[in-house]
Amino acid sequence: MKKRNVALPDWDLSDLYSSIDDPKIDAALATALKRAGMFEKNYRGKIDDKSDSKQILKAVTEYERILVESNKPGCYAYLEYSVDSVNPRNAALLQKTKKKSIEINQRILFFELALINLSEQKLKHLISDPELKNYKHFLQKILKQKPHRLTEAEEKIFNDKYLTSGSALNRLFDEELAEQKYEFKKKGKIVLLNESEILDYLHSPDGQERKLAAQSFTKGIKSISRRLTFVTNMLAEDKSISDKYFKYTRPEDSRHLDNETTKETVDTMINVVVKNYSLVQEYYQLKKKILKLKNIYDYDRYAPLSVSKKKYDYSEAKDIILDAFESFSPKFAHLANDFFEKKWIHAKPEKNKRSGAYCMYVSPELHPYVFLNYNYSIDDIETLAHELGHGVHASLARKQTYLNFDWPLTVAETASVFGEMILFDHLKEKLPDRERFSLLLRRIESTFATVFRQTAMFLFERDLHEARKNGEMTSETISALWRKRQAEMFGRSVALTPDYDLWWSYIPHFKHTPFYVYAYAFGELLSLSLYAKYKKEGKSFVSKYITLLKNGGLKSPDDLLEPFKIKLSDPEFWMGGVEIIRSLVVEAEKIYSSRLH
Repeated sequence: MKKRNVALPDWDLSDLYSSIDDPKIDAALATALKRAGMFEKNYRGKIDDKSDSKQILKAVTEYERILVESNKPGCYAYLEYSVDSVNPRNAALLQKTKKKSIEINQRILFFELALINLSEQKLKHLISDPELKNYKHFLQKILKQKPHRLTEAEEKIFNDKYLTSGSALNRLFDEELAEQKYEFKKKGKIVLLNESEILDYLHSPDGQERKLAAQSFTKGIKSISRRLTFVTNMLAEDKSISDKYFKYTRPEDSRHLDNETTKETVDTMINVVVKNYSLVQEYYQLKKKILKLKNIYDYDRYAPLSVSKKKYDYSEAKDIILDAFESFSPKFAHLANDFFEKKWIHAKPEKNKRSGAYCMYVSPELHPYVFLNYNYSIDDIETLAHELGHGVHASLARKQTYLNFDWPLTVAETASVFGEMILFDHLKEKLPDRERFSLLLRRIESTFATVFRQTAMFLFERDLHEARKNGEMTSETISALWRKRQAEMFGRSVALTPDYDLWWSYIPHFKHTPFYVYAYAFGELLSLSLYAKYKKEGKSFVSKYITLLKNGGLKSPDDLLEPFKIKLSDPEFWMGGVEIIRSLVVEAEKIYSSRLH
C-alpha cells in the first residue's frame, strides 16, 4: 500500500464554537430562551382570526429567528458526540442542549398551535396573501397538521417526557453500539474493532474473512441483544402511545405527513418495487457465477468482484469528485470544493466514532458539515460524493429563510444520489475495463441497497409495529419478522444464515426516525428519473435542477417537481426508475456473457 500523502481531515467547528467548554454555548441558549420569553409575552393570546397579515408576518419572522438561535448549540453538540459518543462530557453537552432546546420550544409552542386554531377560512386567506408569500408553504403545512395537534398543555407534557423516554432510549442505543467491540483475527492476532471497522470486512475479497467478520459482528450484537430488544420494544410502544393521542391511524402516518406525501403514493412505490424483487434475485444469481461460488450467503452480498486492491488517497478522492461535479456544473464543483478547503469534513476514523455518514445542515446562516469514515476505497469515494451532494443541496438552499431551508425526506436524497450518478458516469470513462465492470456491479449493489433493501426494511418495520400491538416481543419474534421480509427479497439467490436474523438490531433508523427508510427508495428512484432526464436534455436540464435545489423547502415536493412533469402518484413513474436499474443489470449480464465467449 502506498504511503498516504494527505492526512485524513478532522473538521473545524470554530464557526460554531471553539470547544465544548465555550461559554458562548450557554450564552446562545440563554439568549434564545430570553427571546422566546419576550416572544411569548408579545404574542400569546394575540393571534386569532382578527390578526392581519402584517402582524402574522412579524410574528413568523421573530419565531424563525428564535429557532435559528436555539438550533446552533444542539447541532454543535451532536457533531462532537458523533466523533466520540463514549466521552461522557460530549454526552452531557448533547443532553443539556436537548433539554434547553425543549425549554425554549415550550415557550414558543403556543404560536404554531395558535395558527392551527385559526379558522380554516382564515388560514387559507393567509396562505394566498402576497404579504406572506415566503411563508406560504409553512402555512400550508400548518393547515395539514390541524387534525393531529393537541392542546398546548398536552403537547408540553409530551415534549418534557421526551428527554426521559424516546431521547433517552435512543441515547442508550447509540452508546451501546459505540462502546461495543468485535473480536477479529488479523495476521494471527486478535484485535478489537468497532462497528464500522468490522462491517468493512464484509467487502473483503477473502470469503473466509467475510464469514468470520459476520460471525464476530453477530456475536457482538448478540451479547447486547437483550438491551437492544428492550430499546426496540419500548420505542415502538412509545410511538404507539404518541400516535394514539395525536390521532394517527397507522404507525407510518406521521412520517407521511412530515414527508408531505400520502399512504397511497408510498404504497404505489412500494408495490412497484416488491413486484420487481426478481431483479435482485437475477442479479445475485449472476454474482454467484462471477464469483464461482456454489452459494452466496448473506455475508457475501458485498464481496468485491475485482481482485484490485487499489486504495485511493484522500487527495485523489477530492480530485475525482470535483472533476466529476465539474462535468455537470462548475457551480456544483465550486460549492463541493468549499467543504475540502474550509475543513467542513470529518473523514478520519476514530476509536469511539460512530459508523456511517451524514451531512448536518445547521441553518441557512451557517454552512453544512459532512461526517464519514474514510478507509481509502472506491466505496468511500462514492459515500463522500453522496454526502457532498447533500452539502451542495444545503449550500444552494441557504438563500431560503429557516422555515424554508429544510425539505422532506422524500426529496432529501435527490442531490446525494445525483452526486453518486455523476461520479459513476465520470469513473466509467476513466477506469480500465476490469475496474469499470466492477464499478458497474458496485453501482447496482448500492442501488439495490437503497431501493430494494430499504423497501424490505420498511415492510419489516410495518410488521414490527403491528406485532408490538400484541405485547412485548422477544428477539426471536423480531428476528423472524426480519428474516421473512429479507427472504422475500432475496428468494433463493442468497442463503440467509441463522446469524443474519439478528441484524435488524443495529440499524439506527428504526429507533431514531421510524419509517425513515422508505424515503431512501423514494429518493433513489426519483433521482434516477431526474438523472435520466439530464442525460436526455443535457445542459438545458442543469439550470432547472439547480433551481430545484435552491428552492429547498419553499414548496411541496409535488410543486418542486412540477417543472420536470413528474407525477409521484403514477405507478409508471416509479417503474421508470426501476427500469433504469434493470438496464444496469442487463448491461452487467451482457458484459459477463461477452467475456465467456
